[in-house]
Amino acid sequence: MIGRTQGKTIVHAAAVLATVFATHTSAGPPVGVSPDEANAARLPALGGEGFRIRGTDHFSIASDGENSVAASVGERLEATYRAVVRFCDELRLPVHPPSQPLPVLLFSRNADFERYARTVGFADASAPGFYHAGSNIAAFCNVLDLPKVREISRRIDEAQSQRDPPTPPERVTEWQSQRDALVEVFNRLVVQHEAAHQILFNIGVLLRDADNPEWLMEGLACQFEVLPREVASDGHVVNQMRLADFRDAVGVPPSAAVVDEQSLRNSLSAGRLLPLADLVGGAEIVTPDAAKTVFRYAQAWALVDYLCRTRADSFVVYLRLIAARPRNEPADKQHRTDEFALAFGPLNESFEHAWVGYVLKLPFDPVLKSNGVLRRFPRSPW
Repeated sequence: MIGRTQGKTIVHAAAVLATVFATHTSAGPPVGVSPDEANAARLPALGGEGFRIRGTDHFSIASDGENSVAASVGERLEATYRAVVRFCDELRLPVHPPSQPLPVLLFSRNADFERYARTVGFADASAPGFYHAGSNIAAFCNVLDLPKVREISRRIDEAQSQRDPPTPPERVTEWQSQRDALVEVFNRLVVQHEAAHQILFNIGVLLRDADNPEWLMEGLACQFEVLPREVASDGHVVNQMRLADFRDAVGVPPSAAVVDEQSLRNSLSAGRLLPLADLVGGAEIVTPDAAKTVFRYAQAWALVDYLCRTRADSFVVYLRLIAARPRNEPADKQHRTDEFALAFGPLNESFEHAWVGYVLKLPFDPVLKSNGVLRRFPRSPW
């Protein structure tokens, strides 16, 4: 997600493909942002009392919580880093490792996380984690202290201590499953998603001071919400959560591999699916309508997945075009669609049908579709 406040940009997305090219170098932090703010040595002071540094190969995590929690988050961050590097290798994109560990703040208390979020201008209560491009810091709350998770844990604790009358075991199991699902969706759609943004900004994939298309940033980050196992033979891993949302947006039944023209038009007229010219031209992914936001994230994921898997060479060309944009200057809709067409051809019905047809033929597990808690971010009540 990208949020704008007082001229600053707060990114929940991926942003770094330009220094990939030998003729271009990173512009560094935007003017007015102290480089010291992103220095790992200053992280504890930014977090507050009790914060200590826990280092991994590529991250410096400042946390006031238990070592085991920071270690678990660190393992997931490193797994995401490896997945992003592998993704770049598959596209034959050079990777430029960051010169210092990437800074991360991990708050044990949700109230402290919200306080910090307000200080940097981030106020999206539905997302308990974000990446701030200006300071280059990713910040997260301990998922177990989120209000919804705390409430479920309270019910479980009360039920397990209650003897007369005892709570039915199946009810406790149901609550435990709900809590596990919320923790999993947090790990995938918050930690991995935001870490992907930070990594992509710092290994030479997108530039922090460029006008990166929102669909591209979010679509790239969504690729890493489901991490592949680290063997080359695993192949393409499909993000079932985003695929389920995309199929909902198009309006097809679980078994359908095609969509008729009328159904596609209906999804466009109802606003569930954005016209590609609008998506590419700069339409916002995050909207006041939570359901449409979910569909737009899914659409961004689907477009990036399609282009990477079927038009890889053209995708690299497109990234070069984005990297060549003037720094700190927004592009208008016409410029954005012209850039896209230069790399991939015109955004016409033929392109749209090929894209939708590709996505609907991806392997789909309807079981995930029925378990809404696994796919409702950012509409999930944390």
